[in-house]
Amino acid sequence: MPSPVQNWLNQMKAIWLEKRPDDIGALLSDKGFVYNEHPFHDPLITKNDVISAWQDIKHQDIDYVTMNVLYETNNIGVAEWHFKMKDEPLHIGSYYLELDDDGLCTHFRQWWTVE
Repeated sequence: MPSPVQNWLNQMKAIWLEKRPDDIGALLSDKGFVYNEHPFHDPLITKNDVISAWQDIKHQDIDYVTMNVLYETNNIGVAEWHFKMKDEPLHIGSYYLELDDDGLCTHFRQWWTVE
């Protein structure tokens, strides 16, 4: 059975691959939620802000997405991800996430680089 962190990552990966940005809201908690994504400088603190920011995935021609847990304890995790769009450079990044007792994300930080 996957850990809460791995379960959350599996759901995030499915949203990416199946191009369902509106579903990201179901992964986010209402309890003091903060979402910070590079290159955004100001955190997103509402589900609607995050859903709006994720709308770009509808237009991406995705080749593959991988996510690997690097560290997890209780409901805190760090993961590495690789994201490749067809005919585009590889994006390599990391997630830091904290989950509430229901497995929903309360704190999310993402950063990446492009090869």
